Amino acid sequence: MTTRIKFVLLTAMLVTLAVLPACWTYSLHPLYDDDDQHLTYDPALEGTWQQTGNECQTCRLLITGDSKAQQYTLQLIELHDTKCNCGSGDVPEIKFEGHLVQLGAHRFLDAVPKGDAAAMGTIPAHNIFRITAEGDSLSLVAPSDDWLCHASEAEQPRLGECMDGDFALTAATEVLQDFVQNHAEDEGVFPSPGDDDEWHRAGKPGDSK
Repeated sequence: MTTRIKFVLLTAMLVTLAVLPACWTYSLHPLYDDDDQHLTYDPALEGTWQQTGNECQTCRLLITGDSKAQQYTLQLIELHDTKCNCGSGDVPEIKFEGHLVQLGAHRFLDAVPKGDAAAMGTIPAHNIFRITAEGDSLSLVAPSDDWLCHASEAEQPRLGECMDGDFALTAATEVLQDFVQNHAEDEGVFPSPGDDDEWHRAGKPGDSK
């Protein structure tokens, strides 16, 4: 990829980030290809989830799914008139399309904005998480911007660009899959889940309350 093309893509990507929640790592390319053998589906992810350590207990993550299409829809919602920093108050019409990717012993979620985001003339950025679901507990951990920005000179250029402390992944799907699989258990890349990463089930599928 030439420097000029990369600059144009990164600029378009940053426009997209302005309408998305902060604190996530974004990728220009998805973590999966069409008809990828690594795509999988787990109905246990469906339902309504609440952050375990968040003082704002009215923030919810609603996940619905289509097992045949191996696809999820994710939406951050607020149940009452609050000052939750869920993101839904700023961009109420934007939902995320999610795909579950199994790489080795670990699973990852690729979530990309859908709906109104496509009408904004931007390139929807992919959000990549290492996902763990056990019973009524769910964790979503994004790659560390700090680790990526301080990666070795050999590693960083093949993955993307660090800009003002934020890292934009521009690597191709195959490179992304190789990277996250090889670093899935590296706590520098995927830190232990914090309060904002852990969720517990607040409702069954079809119940948003």
